Amino acid sequence: MKSRKNFWITLCFLNLAVVALFGAIMRSKILFSIPFIDYRSILSAHSHFAFGGWVGLALITLLIYQLLPLHIAEKKIYQWILLGIEVSSVGMALTFPFIGYAFPSIFFSTLYILVSYVFGWTFFKDILLLKGEKVIRWLALSSVGSLILSSIGPFGLSYILITKSSNALLYRDSVYTFLHFQYNGFFALAVFAIFFSLLVKKGMYLNAPVKRFAIFLCLSIVPSVFLALLWHNQIIFYVLAAIGCLLIFISLVLFLPVYKLSIKARLFSHPLARAFWIISFLSFGIKMLLTIGTIYPPLGNAVYGARPVIIGFLHLVFLAFVTFYIFSHVIEEGAFNRKGKLIALPFYIFGFGVIANEVLLMVQGLEILLKTNNPIYNQFLWVASILLVIGALLIAFVRLRIGNLSQEKSQR
Repeated sequence: MKSRKNFWITLCFLNLAVVALFGAIMRSKILFSIPFIDYRSILSAHSHFAFGGWVGLALITLLIYQLLPLHIAEKKIYQWILLGIEVSSVGMALTFPFIGYAFPSIFFSTLYILVSYVFGWTFFKDILLLKGEKVIRWLALSSVGSLILSSIGPFGLSYILITKSSNALLYRDSVYTFLHFQYNGFFALAVFAIFFSLLVKKGMYLNAPVKRFAIFLCLSIVPSVFLALLWHNQIIFYVLAAIGCLLIFISLVLFLPVYKLSIKARLFSHPLARAFWIISFLSFGIKMLLTIGTIYPPLGNAVYGARPVIIGFLHLVFLAFVTFYIFSHVIEEGAFNRKGKLIALPFYIFGFGVIANEVLLMVQGLEILLKTNNPIYNQFLWVASILLVIGALLIAFVRLRIGNLSQEKSQR
């Protein structure tokens, strides 16, 4: 029965390699003259496939198999949902690089949204019927609800394309609404729902600080979206953003004892899984502090105005927080063990690439703000992107090899 989960996990890591390859192509385009590559089209393919084919597919797979009993997780509807996510994501990866925003690429991106709606409806029904820790259900439901709310952004962009509008505010509102409900909603809440479920399965009790942290984190999602909409200069937006900041600050304070408790519990048997988890949750704390700081206009303008700072912040969440947590989770589950030993080298290469990429982006962003930017950073970032490709390809190869060996053993 576990073979289906193994299949989807393997597919996720193959998709991660494609995401990294798109990223390296974009970095190459910045440095070298490659006239047959359109940067914006590759960027669209990279971002859409990263959201759908990697993080989207990985988190939804873990939500299904970690939170639901196996007999429910293996229902045909969930297999069709996962297939729909993969097909729509691959469709976007194959169309965006060549035609950009056109009917085929819009069709596949719309298909992804529709599949997420089906997932939301099905998952809501199943998880509400289950007994167990309410805090995990709150996080899971809020996470999937945020995934559905994030579709407001793409629909706004579709309206702009259909009407050929030049409304720059609507464009920015659509993009940052989508990013907020994905990054701060779907990604973050799913990670904690999966993590707390792991705690429970390892015999730990979810105490009051854990529950309060989860409640305030869920409550912060809707009002904090206005932190990304402050350029409207509406008083009500500042009020709602301030409420969001307060809720984020409370959840961050409550997160500290949860983090300390988790460290003492020694949940991860392998040091590498533990290291990825520690970096992941430290990145979450940094993300929360930066999010609160955006209510201060100079910092908010820097985060939403300087491109390297924006990319650095997005990668902090996407790679250092979410991807590293997924790594820690699957390593702990033994998905990369061969003959009882973890094949760790690919993760070291990828992890070093992530950290190098993040440090370089932040330094480059600071230098741009200080008007002392050096073009050599683009060369270093290109090297970091190559490391990410090599690491992701090796991770995918190892996972594919281990998956094939496991299947051969099961057939004997």
